[in-house]
Amino acid sequence: MRKSAWRKILYGEAVLLRLSACCIGLLIISQAMLFKDNVRPYLSRVDMFEGDQISFQMPQYAAVPLQISEATEVGRLQALRNSKVMIIRMIKPANDSNIFVTINGKVIDDFRKGEVKLTVYEGDYVEIDAGGQKEPVQFVVNVPSNALISPIDGLLLEGRGEILSIGKIKFKN
Repeated sequence: MRKSAWRKILYGEAVLLRLSACCIGLLIISQAMLFKDNVRPYLSRVDMFEGDQISFQMPQYAAVPLQISEATEVGRLQALRNSKVMIIRMIKPANDSNIFVTINGKVIDDFRKGEVKLTVYEGDYVEIDAGGQKEPVQFVVNVPSNALISPIDGLLLEGRGEILSIGKIKFKN
């Protein structure tokens, strides 16, 4: 073999060795950055599902036909999560469409019927937006199956022209 070919092989070997050392260094740095909570959401897309129970018990048939609209925002993993039902009843004033229930910042329903039935998941944050009211408002939170640690069944909320926080949903295990 000629000297020039031998030099090219040695040069390529040195470059390959340096490149592999850089890749190993980047791997170590990226794994170390996962320990920081403010960087983790950018590096891991599934981190938000950590600790969520996924239920594989699905009904054999649908009670009603499936209707998909643009407002439907249920993801595949969201449909597999365990859910519970809670009811929020408005006591005072009787009925109002200017008061809304929000889950994780999204408006879910209003109080035209006097009560709102919600399907909640572990970790959801539920609030009542009564910002448009000048008179006092009162609500009672009912959990039919007593399957929640937070909020407790029979929780009474009252306020005037503000956002009333029901809190973060926690299931009993």
